[in-house]
Amino acid sequence: MQSFANFSRHAFKRITQRTLLSCEEIAAILDRGLVVNTGQRPGFNRVHLVFYSHLDNDYFVAIQDVISGTVITILPLDYHETLAWGVSEVDCERAREIFLAAHAVEKRVARDTPKVFVICGNFLDEDGRQKTKLLLKIPCGPYDDDLKKLLGDSTLAQEIEKSASAKAIPIERMFAISVRHGKRGLPVTIDLRYVANI
Repeated sequence: MQSFANFSRHAFKRITQRTLLSCEEIAAILDRGLVVNTGQRPGFNRVHLVFYSHLDNDYFVAIQDVISGTVITILPLDYHETLAWGVSEVDCERAREIFLAAHAVEKRVARDTPKVFVICGNFLDEDGRQKTKLLLKIPCGPYDDDLKKLLGDSTLAQEIEKSASAKAIPIERMFAISVRHGKRGLPVTIDLRYVANI
């Protein structure tokens, strides 16, 4: 069974550059199966999933690790054709139909708009046990409540490393961070183990 979608740092960067969809919207599309699997390279655990973006009125391919659920990158169709293979018009139209036929995800009704982004670090302790610690609470205002803007801040990585160090978390043992909009927001996980340039 496939894990829930989470994202590599590279994928977050590409989402910001290539689509109007948020990472939360892409995760919902992937987790709900609103995609068409166009295949995978032999010997790799990465599937190539075409999906429709209603905000861009366009199609993209998410390359996702089927074991961890990590989205390695998001590619426009022309990039995908150059790097892997072409996606048929039939697969694109199926992806669009699947998306449009699906019921809209019900958004939670919040009593108050969250004032902070909550960032936690996921790491392994000295005994190899997985632990999670709160690293930062960052005001939402300067980022217009937009997770993409927060993650695009060039100083964020330094702040995370500084906080991890202050909390005695060896940075080399930290394998992911999760970011929530407020205390009760759904966490978006960034897998720190993947490096990609596509």
